[in-house]
Amino acid sequence: MVDHECVVAREVAELEFDRFCEAMDLDVDASRMDEDDRGGLEKLRAKFVRSIMRGILTLDEEGIPTVHLQCPVGDVSKVMFPEPTGDTLLAMDKGKQNQNVGKMFSMMGAMTSNPPHVFAKMKKRDLDVCTAVTQLFLS
Repeated sequence: MVDHECVVAREVAELEFDRFCEAMDLDVDASRMDEDDRGGLEKLRAKFVRSIMRGILTLDEEGIPTVHLQCPVGDVSKVMFPEPTGDTLLAMDKGKQNQNVGKMFSMMGAMTSNPPHVFAKMKKRDLDVCTAVTQLFLS
């Protein structure tokens, strides 16, 4: 279990968020977004920054994020999220229509080289961080 105390200063965590977006060439310019998109981005950013502050989320030298699970799933205690490829996005097509959670798990599995059931068995606190990282890639 990861302690809920902050291990990284907010300013450092915010710089790490910026480094992630730059490394992955993510367009997070809120001035070009409508109000709903800005609100969604701010929620994802807040989750990302809080997770870094708590030591749950780290970035390697290349800006690739790793989620350190608070509640491991079997022998999976951390999940690395490399930049998605076209094949990652195709994994969403394998799900049935209106099964958005299953499609998201399939895509996260393809991105992280973990079976989708790993995400299905995750506690919500860990899944929320994994989902935030994935949604940032899709922004």
